[in-house]
Amino acid sequence: MATAGVVSEFPASTRLAYLDGWRGLAIAFVLVSHFFPINGYNLGRLGVDVFFVLSGLLMSNILYVKRIPLKTFYKRRISRVFPVFFVFLSLVCLSSWVWGLSAEHSNYGYSLSFLRAYFPTSPDLWNTGLPIGHIWSLNVEEHCYVLLGALAVVPLFKQREYLPLLVLGAGSMGLNYLYAYYPDLASANAHLKTEIVAVHLLVSAGYCLLRHHVAPFVPSWLPLLTFGLTLLCYIESAPPYAMWALSPLLLAFTVNHLDKIPQALKALLALTPIRLLGVWSYSIYLWQQVFFFYRPQALDGMLGGALMFAGSVTLGVFSFYVLENPARRFLNKHW
Repeated sequence: MATAGVVSEFPASTRLAYLDGWRGLAIAFVLVSHFFPINGYNLGRLGVDVFFVLSGLLMSNILYVKRIPLKTFYKRRISRVFPVFFVFLSLVCLSSWVWGLSAEHSNYGYSLSFLRAYFPTSPDLWNTGLPIGHIWSLNVEEHCYVLLGALAVVPLFKQREYLPLLVLGAGSMGLNYLYAYYPDLASANAHLKTEIVAVHLLVSAGYCLLRHHVAPFVPSWLPLLTFGLTLLCYIESAPPYAMWALSPLLLAFTVNHLDKIPQALKALLALTPIRLLGVWSYSIYLWQQVFFFYRPQALDGMLGGALMFAGSVTLGVFSFYVLENPARRFLNKHW
C-alpha cells in the first residue's frame, strides 16, 4: 500500500539508468578526490553526500511508498551490503594480524557491527593504521536502515513518516551548528557519527514523501541550478553551515527531481561508462581505500593517480562479479 497521495515513480522491477549514473557520478567524485585531488575543494565528501541523498530517496520510496515488507527490505540490504564488506574487512584485519600492521584488528567486532565510529573512541577511524577510514559512511547507511525501518512500523507515523525524518534532519543540522561553533561540546569523533553526518540522507528521505506536492511546479532547469549551488557548498573556504545546512536541502531537492532534468542530461547520466560505474560503485568504494591508503608517494602525480584510479576500478569490478553480485543473488534466492 502506497502512502496516500504519493505514486511510486521507481518500479521495483526496473532500474533507472540515470540513477545508476548518479551513483557513478558519486563514486567518480570520490576517486578523483583521492587520486587527483583539487586543492581547496572537498570533492570526496560531495561524492559521499551524493550517495546519501540517493539512498534516502530510495529507502523512503521502498519503505513508505511501496511498503515493501521489512523482512524483505532487510534481507535485500544484508545480501547486498554484508558479504563483500565481510570479505573486505576480514582480509584487512587478517593482514594486520599476520604482518603486524596495526593493533586495529582487535577492534574487528566493532567494525563488523558498524559501531567503529563509536567504539573505541581512540584511535578514530582515520588513524587506525589500516585502510578502513571510509567505513564511517557504511555505519551511517546501516544505522539509517534500522532507523527508517523502525519508523515504518510505528502506527503514529504511518503516512506521516516525513515528519520524524525532517525533524531528525533538522536536529542533525542543529548538532552540526552546535559542534561547529562550540567545538568543546562535541563528543569524540563527532564528525564521523551518524547523528551528525546522516543529515543528507534524512532530509532526502523526508522530502521524497512531499515531492509530489512540488513536482508539478519544478521546471527542468531548477534541479540543475540547485546542483550547481551545491557545488559551491564544498569549497573549503565556504562558511561551515554551507555543507551541513544548505547542501542537504539543495542535494535533496536535486536528486528528488532528477526526473525533471532535460532528456539529454538523463541520457548523459545513462551513458554506459558512468552507469556501470554506478552499478559497480559499492565494491569500488570498498576496495579503492586500499589503493588510496597504501599508494606510494612516487605515484602521487597524474600518471600515478591514473594507475591508482584504474586499479581501484579493476579490483572493484572483480569484486562485484566474483563476490558482491553472486552472494546477493544466492542469498536472495535461498534465504
